[in-house]
Amino acid sequence: MEINEKNFVRQLKKKNEQALLYVIDHYGWVLKTVVKRQMGTLPHLWDDCMNDTLLAVWDNIDSFDPVRSEFQNWLAGVCRFKALTYVRKYINASREDLVEQMPEWEDEAAGREFLHREYEEEVNRILSYLKDEDAMIFRLVYLEELTMDEVARRMNMSKTVIYGRISRGRKQLRQAVRESEV
Repeated sequence: MEINEKNFVRQLKKKNEQALLYVIDHYGWVLKTVVKRQMGTLPHLWDDCMNDTLLAVWDNIDSFDPVRSEFQNWLAGVCRFKALTYVRKYINASREDLVEQMPEWEDEAAGREFLHREYEEEVNRILSYLKDEDAMIFRLVYLEELTMDEVARRMNMSKTVIYGRISRGRKQLRQAVRESEV
């Protein structure tokens, strides 16, 4: 059976691997675009994130509703969720690295305070490239892991504005990283 735009979703639901190959061939650009935007400074994780997204599509294709959105938009949403998960895991792993690098402290409270200060300094250094309001949005989204609705309410902005600021902020951070590598 030939897989095409009209039957690939139905074939995915039947677990036809050719349909997944169709998704890769025809919608792979969506995955690459979303992953690069969400994880611009973590290129070593891009392939893993795209693979996890494809697995999520394979496992959860029954949740796709063509009445609610087009496949391309649904795929982008799944990929965005996976990318944010990867970013959060990376941030948490960075925290753990700081813990491992921390010297032995006889006073546990002093050790925790040292770690907290080191982590805050690194976060502040990274976010210093952004305007104060944008840095606050990044803190709320990536560190406090609030939903976009919660961030919009706290910042008294629409979700669209929040998404735009995050997108521009990521571009600024990518540029700052590129410039610091030169």
